[in-house]
Amino acid sequence: MIPTFTPYLEIPQLSRYRFDVVQIRSTPELIDDRLTYQFSSREIEKLRDSSIKAVFMVNPSNPSSSALKEETISKLVDIVENDNPELMILTDDVYGTFVPKFQSVFSVLPFNTACIYSFSKYFGATGWRLGTIALADENVFDAKLRNLPQAFIRELEIRYEVITKETTNFKFIDRLVADSREVALNHAAGLSTPQQVQMALFSLFSLLDEEESYKKKAQSICRYRQKLLYEELDLVMPFDHYDSAYYCEFDLLEWMKTHFGEQFGLDFQRETSITNFLVRLALEHGLVLLKGSGFGGSEWSVRISLANLETNDYKEIGRRIKKMVSDEFLKWQFERGQVK
Repeated sequence: MIPTFTPYLEIPQLSRYRFDVVQIRSTPELIDDRLTYQFSSREIEKLRDSSIKAVFMVNPSNPSSSALKEETISKLVDIVENDNPELMILTDDVYGTFVPKFQSVFSVLPFNTACIYSFSKYFGATGWRLGTIALADENVFDAKLRNLPQAFIRELEIRYEVITKETTNFKFIDRLVADSREVALNHAAGLSTPQQVQMALFSLFSLLDEEESYKKKAQSICRYRQKLLYEELDLVMPFDHYDSAYYCEFDLLEWMKTHFGEQFGLDFQRETSITNFLVRLALEHGLVLLKGSGFGGSEWSVRISLANLETNDYKEIGRRIKKMVSDEFLKWQFERGQVK
């Protein structure tokens, strides 16, 4: 389901997996004149095809920061219950704590879902790789392992016999840990002791914060930064109910056309590329942004993180984008004799 975190686009393309990839793309949608990125019914209906074995999602998404609508989650439940009961769902919910009333697919389809979560974003510990995977006691992954053809079962017995002699009872989640270190180094798999201690402290902190004061503060900081940026760029604010406000993604070309005219935007698109624009933005204005196309977004979309800089810097980001585009617009007018 795209746009998504870049490695989730790249991993399925690796030859070792031999996957046939079907893309399910979200599109902009206005709710009460505010923006969200959602998956149309037509796109979600693709999952009724039982030849699709697994679906990968980031919820809320990266980079558009939108959580799945309740209607989409209900449709996923209907698809699993009626058409694709063995569908494997992998959901990365790392930004879920930034959405006030977040609902994970894991909560409604626990048998079919593996839920990935990282402490990194919520606690500002990016780079520490403090992640976890949650599975229900009974899950589709273990069920599929039990129903493998005998030849495959024997092959897996050989693979895991250095860990257990009862490989048929060796759970999928334990295999993930073993496979992360090529089985033979299973004793060194998992998180280091300092990482485990840090995760335990973060977890205890969250359990003790019964009023969720930290969560509310983190959410309010990101939303205020978003407000500063959007006001400076005169963008349509996202719909709060589904928005994590951790990232901002917008189509730079459409923004140019709206604020400087259709013809300027078309000419600018012909004369340069989003890559050249972003390189110049970095060199001339000291501002580094990421291309949304690297996440499966539109060619001219850009991503801005709302979690990394000082709050007032987000107004400055808007100013620098406007300054560069305004300079290009004046140059374009001068070349056409519209200004002297």
